[in-house]
Amino acid sequence: MTAKGRAARIWERLPHRTLGILFFDIVVIGITAALAPSFISSDNIVVILDNMALPAIVLVPTVFLLGAGRFDLSMDGVAALSGMVAGEVMLHGGGPWWAIAAALAVGLFIGAVNGVLIEWLGLNPLIVTLATWWIAAGAALGVASGATLGGFSTTFTNLGQTTFAGVFVYVWYAVPILVIGTVVLGFTRVGAHVLATGGNREAARLNGLRVRQTGLVLFMASGLSASFAGVIFVARLGAATTLPYNGLALQVIAAAVIGGSSLYGGRGEVVGALLGLLLLNIISNAAIYLNISTYWTQTIIGLVLLVAVLWEVVVAWRTARRGLAQSRASAVNQISARLKRAALDQGRADGT
Repeated sequence: MTAKGRAARIWERLPHRTLGILFFDIVVIGITAALAPSFISSDNIVVILDNMALPAIVLVPTVFLLGAGRFDLSMDGVAALSGMVAGEVMLHGGGPWWAIAAALAVGLFIGAVNGVLIEWLGLNPLIVTLATWWIAAGAALGVASGATLGGFSTTFTNLGQTTFAGVFVYVWYAVPILVIGTVVLGFTRVGAHVLATGGNREAARLNGLRVRQTGLVLFMASGLSASFAGVIFVARLGAATTLPYNGLALQVIAAAVIGGSSLYGGRGEVVGALLGLLLLNIISNAAIYLNISTYWTQTIIGLVLLVAVLWEVVVAWRTARRGLAQSRASAVNQISARLKRAALDQGRADGT
C-alpha cells in the first residue's frame, strides 16, 4: 500500500466527530480568552473542572445506554432520593459508610426497576424513566418532608470537600470512570456487544447476545452512577437538599449527543461525550465573563444541540445514500457480468 493509501486509511479511522468537537472547544476558548483574558486563569479552569466532575461520572453509563439504543431520564430523581436517604441514615445514627451503601442500593434498585419494565415488559423507556424520575423526586421530598438535612460528620463531608492537586477530590473520582468507560466501550468485546445491541437488537439476539440482560445491567449502572453523584453532591454541600443537580439527565444526554452518540443506538464515544460536556460548561462559564444573560446561554446551548442532531441526520443520510449507490453499482456490475457470460455462451453456441 502506498503512503497516500495508508494516510487515507488512518484518516478514515480517526473519530472525526470527536476531532470536530475538540476543534470547536478550542475555538470557543480562544474567542472567549481574547475578549476576557481572565477566562483562562487557573482559578476559572478549576471552576470548570469542578462543575464537570459529577456530570462526567453519570456521562459514562449514559453513553453506554445511548450506544445500546436506550436512555435514562430518571437520574435527577435518583440523585435527589439517594442524597436524602444518605442524610436520613446518618441523622438516625447510621455511619457514613452505611449511609453511602443505602444510597447506592436505592440507585441500583431504581435502575433494576427501569431495566425490568423496559427490557422484559417492553414498556416505552421515555415513559418509564420519566415516571421513575417523578417517583424518586417525590419520594425525596417525602422522606425529609421538604426540609434540608445537615449536620453530617466530617468523615462524610470530606468525600466532597477535600482538595487534591488544586481541585476538589470528586474531580478525581471521575477520572478512572472515564478511562475505564473509554477502554471498555472502544476496545473490548463487551463494548462491541453493547453497540451491537443498539445497532440491530434482533440481529444481536440471533447472534447469541443477551440483549435484555445487557439493557438491565446498563440501567442498573446508570442508577448506581446517579446515586453516587447524588451522595457526593450532598457531601460537597454538607447538606441534603431535595433537588440536587436538577437537569442532570438532560445535560449528560445532550453532551453525549453533541459528542457523537447516536439517539438511534449503535454508536457511542466517551471521549467525544466528555468534550461535548466540556463545550456545554465552557459556554455557560464564558457567558458569565462576557456578561451574557443566562437566558441567552440556554438558547445557545439549545442551538448547539440542535446542530448536533441535524448533523447526525445529515451523516445518516449520506451514509444511506452511499450505501444505496454502492448497492446500485454492485447490481450493475452483476448484470454486466451476466450479460458478458450470456454473450460468451451464445458465441460458443454459434461456433458449434
